[in-house]
Amino acid sequence: MKFFGKIVVVTGASSGIGAATAIAFSKEGAKLAICGRNKERLSETAKICLENGVEVLEIVGDLLQFEHLELIINKTVEKFSAIDILINNAGRGLLKSVSDVEVPDFDLLFRILIRAPVFLCKYALPHLKKTKGCVVNVSSVATFCSGKTSTCYKMFKGALDHFTSGFSAECCPFGVRVNGINPAVVMTRIAETSEMPKDSAEKASLCN
Repeated sequence: MKFFGKIVVVTGASSGIGAATAIAFSKEGAKLAICGRNKERLSETAKICLENGVEVLEIVGDLLQFEHLELIINKTVEKFSAIDILINNAGRGLLKSVSDVEVPDFDLLFRILIRAPVFLCKYALPHLKKTKGCVVNVSSVATFCSGKTSTCYKMFKGALDHFTSGFSAECCPFGVRVNGINPAVVMTRIAETSEMPKDSAEKASLCN
């Protein structure tokens, strides 16, 4: 029960890495605010967490909607009175070359992979300062790989890595830790329902 009583926010918790992360925290005794777009799948994650004897707050909504970002933090604090850990996991893949990418593709990636974690961090920071909490940003091993059809995805994940580094320096004086992880290929729902490319670097673009 390493995280007994800790309040953990997990985005993208309706499936894949986010769902597994929430369930793992529930096994360690954490109280959870889980966020996702799909109410049915989010409830499935919540059910498993509840079976482990912890409190769970389900927050259904789309991180593409800017107002939803602050709402996540506000609802969590309203329910639990604090935040100890923020897991920025929600993501979206894009297997298109620069020649084929369109403005809607680009804007969607920016809003999910960059804008959402940046502003969730901003809104959560006052509460994390009080608890000496931490942030974990879920990036991708794709940032270290070359590939033919995922340049924009890798660019935004690389930007998330740089944000993690810079925000860590900002938060250090307050005792708030900020770290990132770069998973390799994980067979999440996104990967399983997509046509997986043969190139390993391209596969990494679908991992979260």
